[in-house]
Amino acid sequence: MSKDRSAVETVEDLKKFVDQYRISTFKVGAVDLDGLWRGKRIATPYFVESVAEKGTAICNILFGWDTHDEPIPNLSYTGWHTGYPDVVLKPDLSTLTVVPWEPGTASVICDIHEMDGRLVDLAPRTLLKRLIEAAEAAGYTPKCGYELELYLLKGTPNELSARGFSDLEPFTRGHHTYSVYRDTASEFVLGDIRRKLADYGIYIEASNSEHGPGQFEVNMRYCDALVAADSAMLLKHSVKEIAAQHGLTASFIAKLSPEWAVSSGHCHQSLTTRSGAPAFANPEDPQRLSSVGQAYLAGVVDLAKDLTALYLPTINSYKRTEGGSWAGSTSTWGYDNRTVALRAIPGSGPAARIENRIAGADANPYLVIAANLASGLHGIEKDLIPPAPIQGNAYEKADPSTHLPNTLAAAADALAASNTARSLLGDGFVDHFVATRRWELQQFRTTVTEWEIKRYLEHI
Repeated sequence: MSKDRSAVETVEDLKKFVDQYRISTFKVGAVDLDGLWRGKRIATPYFVESVAEKGTAICNILFGWDTHDEPIPNLSYTGWHTGYPDVVLKPDLSTLTVVPWEPGTASVICDIHEMDGRLVDLAPRTLLKRLIEAAEAAGYTPKCGYELELYLLKGTPNELSARGFSDLEPFTRGHHTYSVYRDTASEFVLGDIRRKLADYGIYIEASNSEHGPGQFEVNMRYCDALVAADSAMLLKHSVKEIAAQHGLTASFIAKLSPEWAVSSGHCHQSLTTRSGAPAFANPEDPQRLSSVGQAYLAGVVDLAKDLTALYLPTINSYKRTEGGSWAGSTSTWGYDNRTVALRAIPGSGPAARIENRIAGADANPYLVIAANLASGLHGIEKDLIPPAPIQGNAYEKADPSTHLPNTLAAAADALAASNTARSLLGDGFVDHFVATRRWELQQFRTTVTEWEIKRYLEHI
């Protein structure tokens, strides 16, 4: 994670870390189903003496409410019927790192355990770790690299909230994709983000202005799957924190405005063998993926419909995939084609990979990588063969039968009905996740929107 990370394995190691970096506070947290990092700030003496080894208790409502902290009824895992008991956040000290923009502060990602020590199966990080173990048992190490798009808006989150998130003003104006000239004017913010995140151990290899006003893209370093998920999660939260220090709000919402470009969360991925060889590489035919790569790709295509709810988890997510908007909206693939869901990038070396273009920037990185990995392993196990690649514009050429669910309701139903998804992810996870998506739908159905008022108030 961090270039400032020490090998902390014992209490003495931890004390040396604290002394070296003058740490007074530890940010500890775990990731919920929506990708939010929830936890506590803990004083150094308590962390060193207790939390580092034993963890810290927190209410299991982490899996019983929505993004706005409203309890979700009728969940079997937790609720008023269980009394909302505690679970334990146990630090993964391999993620321990100094927070460069918070003097005297270190952060650590936690795994979530029941009070009896069992891991909480619903936890996204636990799910991903289980699938990584399955990949390793099959002889592979999964690798991933994230590309995330975001908007920067003028005003802090508190300021935008005070005016009801209306009259949003982008950090920059106009369309200036890849403009080095225009990037110079925003470099004081983007450069600050890149440098601070590099000090944090999260490497943005490149950043650029994107198509929307105030929109930017960041490309993250290719690495082991769990590190990729940890880094993507921390990047999203860290960018928000650093942007706020500049008087700005960063948003990873999929579709911020009808007139503005969408924000994607493209996930590049591949496998290496136990010997470290790139499993998707095809030295004999560099224009095609290896047989392993083809089977993995076929699995991701095969389960794209079933797992759409993990890639597109909110009501807003489906505004991004509506029409030809550089987003994967069909269970299709092609060679170096940005209109399909799965872009194959073959080669003879480690750069051979696939890119899943379905997920938005709003998706939970742990669940996106888990969905891809589960699908890919499914393809390898079943020795699947992908359908014919799409050449040209998939938005026009794709068969209607390949269209992904185009609403959260349809995606939740597809996930609930998928026996394959249940076998790969577990019944408990699928049922719980589907219930949270249906709650999100219920909240939307009972909301009167600004669009309805403008359209119907006078004329009806």
